[in-house]
Amino acid sequence: MVAYALVPVKGLSRAKTRLAGVLTVDERAGLVLAMLRDVLTALRGLQTIVVSPEDLEPLLEGFRFTLLREEGNLNEAVSLANAHAMAEGAEATLFVPGDLPLLRASHVGEILELGRVHPLILAPARRGGTGILYRRPPDIIRERFTPTSFEDHRREAAARGVELYIYDSFSLSLDLDTPEDLREFMLHGEGTETYRYLEGFRASPPG
Repeated sequence: MVAYALVPVKGLSRAKTRLAGVLTVDERAGLVLAMLRDVLTALRGLQTIVVSPEDLEPLLEGFRFTLLREEGNLNEAVSLANAHAMAEGAEATLFVPGDLPLLRASHVGEILELGRVHPLILAPARRGGTGILYRRPPDIIRERFTPTSFEDHRREAAARGVELYIYDSFSLSLDLDTPEDLREFMLHGEGTETYRYLEGFRASPPG
């Protein structure tokens, strides 16, 4: 089975604005890159498409991915990557946010194995979002990234009569959007690039 990972990333200067009270613009940009390195490490060996308005390739040496430049919103970015993957022959796609630093290769392997049986897999994120979205084939449902995207994707699946498997995982639910998220991550994230980054640039973790 040919599967592609789809990883959208906001422009570095506009990312993680809810952390503006504890991190400077440059610190937030560094955090985004650290999280992205953790995600790309987990996705090694899988065809990966990164979608961003910026040229990230010089900042991510040692990682192999296709970069698509896109200025639009999350739905537009994922739709672009999904269409590109289908044009390249993808039989399945796996949406992974770029800010999921607890993602591991073991999660990816388990999801892809489950995907041989289940055509649609969702992982819930905090605050009603979507941690991952696996689709086989890639257009089995549309991407619906909203503040309530988990329920929106679930309703879309029900409306289309598509069997849904829910992959419930703490690691896939914790994206880093708020100071509270940073504090919780520091309890679980040791060994990651993101943990080293947050631990290293000041005496105590932000937040």
